[in-house]
Amino acid sequence: MAKKKNKTNRNKNVDPSEIPAYVRFANPDYDTRPYEWEGWGLVIRHIRLFTDMDQAIFGRLVKGYNRGQIARYETEQAEPPIDFWSKLSMMFGLNINWIFTGKGLPYTFDHADSEERKRFYRWERLKDEKENFMQDLYGH
Repeated sequence: MAKKKNKTNRNKNVDPSEIPAYVRFANPDYDTRPYEWEGWGLVIRHIRLFTDMDQAIFGRLVKGYNRGQIARYETEQAEPPIDFWSKLSMMFGLNINWIFTGKGLPYTFDHADSEERKRFYRWERLKDEKENFMQDLYGH
């Protein structure tokens, strides 16, 4: 009889607070108001606002998108290509099924060690360092 291999979740040790989509859409401690899914355009907008980015910076961080494209995606005047969704999913831990239907969990543990996620956290660290520098400089 062949021995069954134990399948382990390779992302089992990932802390959900390390997944931006979990923090924004599923964490009751983040916001007291429940998130009402109203379409993929608002998901993009809420992720962008949660990370405190304007449309131009957000497009550059996702790589290859300009301010106008992000604005059209947020208002659902244009549909983003699959590459955009793939990058967004890996970067912020978004569940693609949830983005399009509002069903299931808004976040996923997949891609926890992706280059896109690492790029986002590098941006976050730089942003925090800049804020700390400005506070030290102006004493606020």
